[in-house]
Amino acid sequence: MSKTVANGSKMVASPSDNNEVRIKAAVLIQTWYRQYTARLEARRRAAWVVYQSIEYDSESNQINLQKFFDDILKFGSKMSRGGASGSFAQRLQESVGAASREERDLLNQTKYDNIEVEKSYSGPRLSFPLSAPQVQKMIEHFSKGGKLHARYVLQLLHETRLVLKARPNIYRPSTSISKQMTVVGDLHGKLDDLLLVLYKNGLPDVTNPYVFNGDFVDRGDNSVEVALLLFALQLVWPTAVCINRGNHEDCVINRSYGFVKEILQKYRLDSCKIVQLFSDVFAWLPLATVIDEQILVAHGGISDKLDLRLIDSLDRHRYFSAVRPSFENGKIDKKEWDQLMELLWSDPKPQLGCKLNKSRGGGCYFGPDVTENFLRQNKLKMIVRSHETNPEGYEFCHGNCVLTIFSASNYYSEGSNRGAYVKFDNSGQPRVMQLCASKSKQLPLGRRLATFEDAALRGLRAKIAASRVQLVAAFSELDFGKTDCVTIAQWCSAMESELQLSLPWRRLRPRLVKLTPDKRVMYMSTFQRTAVQHQGGRSASAPDASMMESVYKSREKLETSSESWTATIAATSVWTSSRSAAEFWAESPRGTYQKMKLLTWPRLWTSIKMEKSISTSS
Repeated sequence: MSKTVANGSKMVASPSDNNEVRIKAAVLIQTWYRQYTARLEARRRAAWVVYQSIEYDSESNQINLQKFFDDILKFGSKMSRGGASGSFAQRLQESVGAASREERDLLNQTKYDNIEVEKSYSGPRLSFPLSAPQVQKMIEHFSKGGKLHARYVLQLLHETRLVLKARPNIYRPSTSISKQMTVVGDLHGKLDDLLLVLYKNGLPDVTNPYVFNGDFVDRGDNSVEVALLLFALQLVWPTAVCINRGNHEDCVINRSYGFVKEILQKYRLDSCKIVQLFSDVFAWLPLATVIDEQILVAHGGISDKLDLRLIDSLDRHRYFSAVRPSFENGKIDKKEWDQLMELLWSDPKPQLGCKLNKSRGGGCYFGPDVTENFLRQNKLKMIVRSHETNPEGYEFCHGNCVLTIFSASNYYSEGSNRGAYVKFDNSGQPRVMQLCASKSKQLPLGRRLATFEDAALRGLRAKIAASRVQLVAAFSELDFGKTDCVTIAQWCSAMESELQLSLPWRRLRPRLVKLTPDKRVMYMSTFQRTAVQHQGGRSASAPDASMMESVYKSREKLETSSESWTATIAATSVWTSSRSAAEFWAESPRGTYQKMKLLTWPRLWTSIKMEKSISTSS
């Protein structure tokens, strides 16, 4: 480096000056990069909160569905008390009881002998007892996008059912021979992640045992293949594979989050048999695993009242669904049910104590003091749980006594998170391994984040569209001057109170609404990109909009119901011609009922009575 002085001569800079310039440049670049990554991290966390809040709100609706179902039965019996139509509630109860009894009668209803395997079928042809080469063929076939023939699906599920029935509620493996144990968390139908785990960590055997900690179905596109592959691994290596039950191994949850719909699409002719048999197999899954009498592996978590002796002794198959348990003589063991929900649905929190998990609607939040007392009372060292997403795929908390493992990468959208699994040695020391079954990690960080943000905002806008009537009413109450504008604080307050989502609304505001020159929110701009319209693009009128938004909230459940309803009605055959309205309410989340009952329930209940009167007169 040199510079020219006044007399025209050049003065050469010293080496120390060059070093100082380089250091300043490096510090400047480093400062800029840290600020850039900090901004990206803030954006990523905001998008993550949006996704997680919407997910937990949806699960909360499913938990409240049982209470809502009871409300319908009570309301129906009051409306029809003593009259000729008094059998409505009775028939509704009978249909639920009949369906429950039929699901248990699987041996006759799920026969596979009469299902022929076509000559054109190119997938693996299974024979039992299953062997390791057959499992390898299944892996190769699934990795190419193939599906297993319905006959082999049913046969494999029947074999799995026999193995699981012999398992205790709490499985207690030892690492005395293997010297290690691998725990895999939520997979949620992500076949690529499961195959990557098996590729990196190896297939199971006596020296390489696995615990799969629930939630291997729903949400992903390959839930059937993931479940069948896990069951096949357990059949070939029964002492080296344990599969815990998660909150999504539940016949009611499966109807809402994609698993039943996937079965209907892939096995249309035999879907009813397969759905019934999967539900029964899920009910036989163990509830927890204790490794070397030191490490509890359970899907959700614990509570201050959780009793492992009670968990070990209850009849787990009785709880086909944890969110809608089977009623025997109108009663269930509430203590058992509460503890099952706590085991499958709870989450750890840094605050002390134990309180109801209102975000999910079931289970509890348990603090570090609850963890400490539980470990001491049961002479354990650690709790490994899943159930909760994390950007890195894992998280230690409560003084490293609780480890959350989540194995489904790109769970919310492409690039949203990594997956992970954990390996324990025979001394109980964990070693976490991260994974990402996607090419998105090759994209720049900013590109990945932009994709993640867009997907999160689409989900939020869908939630806003489903609550337009309530939001407009809330904004109108705050708009005293009828200017179609409110303050930013009022807009944030209305959004949080009506959507019941604790989100950083001020940070999200620029992406959702427009401001006037005096910094007031034009609240109708909230719906510019979220309008619910009729099929020709015409916006719905106010009364019709409330009905359409109710349907929109339950679109996934209604879509699944529309594909399977013919088979279900044929099996129960006790519904009246008014079932169209009753079906909608039986399938809708409680939140829909609570928020829309004043607008929609009278109209739907009138529809039920009108259809019943038409049926009676004809």
